[in-house]
Amino acid sequence: MPVGKCANVLSIFGNTGDGKSHTLNHILFEGREVFTTSSSQKPGTVGMWVAYDSLSNTLAIDTEGLLGVTNNMNRRKRLLLKVLALSDVALYRTRAERLHNDMFNFLSDASNAYCEHFSSELQGVLERHDLDVSFSKLGPKVLIIHETQYTDTLENAPPDTLALTDDEKTSLTKDKANKEITARFYN
Repeated sequence: MPVGKCANVLSIFGNTGDGKSHTLNHILFEGREVFTTSSSQKPGTVGMWVAYDSLSNTLAIDTEGLLGVTNNMNRRKRLLLKVLALSDVALYRTRAERLHNDMFNFLSDASNAYCEHFSSELQGVLERHDLDVSFSKLGPKVLIIHETQYTDTLENAPPDTLALTDDEKTSLTKDKANKEITARFYN
């Protein structure tokens, strides 16, 4: 990344083995294995790994899985919360058939920590720049990528969702769909 240049920060969270590294590789790097992937249940990412995509001016942060084996769960959670605090956009990737409590607990803890530790600084930014918005709007945007195997698609989805039309569904490959979701989210 060029020195002195601002970049978007995109991070990804989720459980071990849910395809976080694979998702970043396909969204930003045209499928090249910039972030190491693994087909085994052993964690492929330990800690966090960072890569810069010059085409989208995005700093991508790949994180270790939430449910992986660790000697210090508290340390991992603090690291993930710090990554979230740096992010403009945070993806939460899951392959579960239903959204489970671990995701809601993580996002709730993150929201509480963000408000507790950053509220005075964010309030100062709002006042210095005379911005008329709540400081809660300054946090990262969270997009949940929920991939299921047996779930039917939504029919007649509201127009403000990221649902694709029938023509788009048939014409987009999985990689192109990831890029389309990213483009719609950033625009």
